[in-house]
Parts: sequence; structure tokens; C-alpha cells
Amino acid sequence: MPVHSQTPAAIRIQWLALLLVGLALAAYGAFLYRYAFNIPFADDIKDVLQVLSDIEEAQGIGEVFPRLFEQLNDHRTLSSRLVYLAVYQFYGEVNFRGLVFLANLALPLLLWLLYLPLRQSGASVLVIVPAALLLLQLRTYGITFWSMAAFAYFYVFLYGFASLYCLHKVNGKRFSLAILFATLSTFSLASGQLIWLVGFASLLHQCLLLRRASLWYLSIWLLTAALVLVAWRIGLETPNTVSGVLEHFFSTPLKHIGYYLVLLGSAFSEQNVIPAGLSGVLILLLLVLSSLRNYRQEDLRLELCAWFTALSIAAMVLGRAPYSPMEYALSSRYSFPSVLLMATVWVMLATRLSLHGRRLLGLAILLSSVYCINSYRLYSAALQPELERRVELFNSAVYWQFGTSLPESNAIVARAVELEIWRPPDRPHPLPKLAISGSSKPDLSRDEKRVRDE
Repeated sequence: MPVHSQTPAAIRIQWLALLLVGLALAAYGAFLYRYAFNIPFADDIKDVLQVLSDIEEAQGIGEVFPRLFEQLNDHRTLSSRLVYLAVYQFYGEVNFRGLVFLANLALPLLLWLLYLPLRQSGASVLVIVPAALLLLQLRTYGITFWSMAAFAYFYVFLYGFASLYCLHKVNGKRFSLAILFATLSTFSLASGQLIWLVGFASLLHQCLLLRRASLWYLSIWLLTAALVLVAWRIGLETPNTVSGVLEHFFSTPLKHIGYYLVLLGSAFSEQNVIPAGLSGVLILLLLVLSSLRNYRQEDLRLELCAWFTALSIAAMVLGRAPYSPMEYALSSRYSFPSVLLMATVWVMLATRLSLHGRRLLGLAILLSSVYCINSYRLYSAALQPELERRVELFNSAVYWQFGTSLPESNAIVARAVELEIWRPPDRPHPLPKLAISGSSKPDLSRDEKRVRDE
């Protein structure tokens, strides 16, 4: 907050904002502390344990990088694997409880990035409180305690946002950091490749409209993007080629558009596509209007971050819509981009309006508080059977991963245990007790049913 506004009232408001954000962080951190456990789940098996086992038995550095670079499904998770490797090298083992905390650390860091433009805008610091309450809650419970997925979904945006922030008022040092963060985002999740497009828009805005940056930045950015994206595709095997996903889109465009709007607004509902879709329309409309109204402004960081998130959701649609019904877009594991977009658009609008009104801020804090508290109530009950199932499989010495046979996934884990990369907790592991009232377990997928039968 500017120095001239540091009145006693302003200082009290700052302390109030700090207190409320601290409470949201403490509640979320306490939830993680109580329920995170040291048990791998699904892609943790191949993305963490198998990669580290191969690196541990590698005969030289020449065998290490190929394992870090190797694709997982349609993604390159090199950025996350570097973190796993650093943790393993530092501690001598990996602990999935610790990885969960490291992955979720991205949320307060994203919140801090949202705060930076707010601090310079003249809007009330209380604007950050609803953003904190939106980010630090359980709508994304499907990945909250899943370290591999949390690293991918949280850090692809953390790195992407950081890259766009470094491009703001670009200079040589910031430009180098922007390229580094863009590369890390690219190698976190497939949708991270879009950061090069949004970064290009940022540089184009500074070079041609504001005329404060050299065209050399634009040229080097495009050249680097081409090199990184070509490298990303080396040896890639996927049915989701550019021509393939475009063919699917043009064969069912209405489904893809509906799927996109539902994903955009999935933060608002896990049960009904209509409110989610309508919310998606509203968020997209607000983003478009703000971008058109403010495109001549010097600081477009929040708009650019919001567009990166919105475009990432579009990439998710191209990969998911052809193979699943629209209701699948409401899945918790895919809701984080919508939650982040909602928080970003809120801060964006508040900064553009230089929001200070006590009534409006009070209403926003009240509504976001209700949303946050209700998410713990609703999604704890939904998370309960998921964590129970993971513990039950562990207690039965079963390690399940989609697309991998049970003997193979069990062998991967056994190898990691033998190499002392992961030390499993004692069995039987106690079942978690999240929900106050009992909840019925959700239907198991065909693969999970096969595991149970075996």
C-alpha cells in the first residue's frame, strides 16, 4: 500500500486482512497436516517411484536425463521430477506426506502473486481476503492429497504466472527468468505450452502499443518458444495430435463449447452442469470486457494470467471432451483452473475498480467465507471414501495405477522399497475420519473394480 495512505485506519485494515488470510492458511494447513499420509497413489507410482528407482540404478548422467524427460500420458513432468529428485537427494528418501505439503505450497505463492498488482493499484488490501478463501478450500479435493497431480496442476500455473510477472516491464534479467519459468510451466503439464502464446501477447503489447520494449525480446521469445516446443515433442507418442483434436472439435463443436463453459465454471458446482456453465459464461464475459476496456493500460498482469488459465482450460477440453460426457467436466480433479480463474478475475476487477467500498468488500468476504466453509463440509464427505479406499488398498499391499497391470505397479513399488527410496508406514494404516456423518462410497471405476476382484 502506498506510503501516503498509511493512516491508522489503513494500518488496521492491513492487520485485519493479514489476520483473515492467516486464518484461511492455518485452516487449510491444519487440514493437510491432519489427513495427509505417506502412501503413493496412481501416477505417483510411475512419476515418482519408478523414475527415482531408475535414476538410483543409472550407470551415469547420460541415463538420468532421459528418465526425467520421459513422457507420462500426454505430459512431460520434468519440472516436478526435478523436485522429487531434489527431495530424494536431500533426505535420502521420498515421503508422500511431505510431497503433498510441497505441492500445496503453490497455493499461498499464487495468492502472493495475485496480491502484488493489488498492492500497487490503490484498491483495499481486503480484496485479497476473498481470493484467499477461494483458493484455500476443498473444491479441488481430488488432487489435494495426490502429490503428482497437485504438483502438475498447481505449479503449471505458478510457473506460468511467474513468467508473465517477469515479462512485465521487461529487462534482460527479468526476461531470462521469464524464459526459465515458461520452460518449467511447459514441462509441468501439457497445457503449460500455452504460456509461450500468452507471453508473446505480453511482449507484443509492450513492444507495439506501449513502445517501451525492444522487438529483440519478441524475436528471442519466439525462437526460444520454438526450440522448447520442438524439444517437448521429441519422441512423443500420443493419439491426441493437433490434427486429431481439431477433427474431434469440428465434429462436435457444440459439445466442446459446452464442455469448456462447464469447466470454466466448475468451481461453483460438482453436481449440475447448468450452474457451472452459466458461471463459466459470466467469468469469460468479465474477462473479455476487462481486457477490451483496459488493453491500453500499462499493467495487464492479471488479465494475462486469467487468459493463460482460460486457455489452459481450453486445452483440457480438447483432451477430455471427445472421450467423456459433459458431466465429467465437473470432476474435482479438473476444477482447480476454474477456482484459480475465479480468484484471479475477482482481484482483477477489484483492482480495476480501485475497490474500497466497505459494503461490497464485506459482502464479498461474507460470500467467499460461506463458499470456503461449505466446501470443507461438502467435500470432506466426498473425500472421505477416496482416502479410505487408498488406505484399504495400501493395507492390502495393493498399488493401483490406471493403465498399468496390478503385478507391474506392485513390482514398481516393491523395487522402490527395496532401494529404500520409499519407506512404507506400518500396516494396518488407520482409516481417516474426515466426515462427521457417514457417507456412501462412490462407484468404483472399472479398473478399480478389477483391482478389488483380484
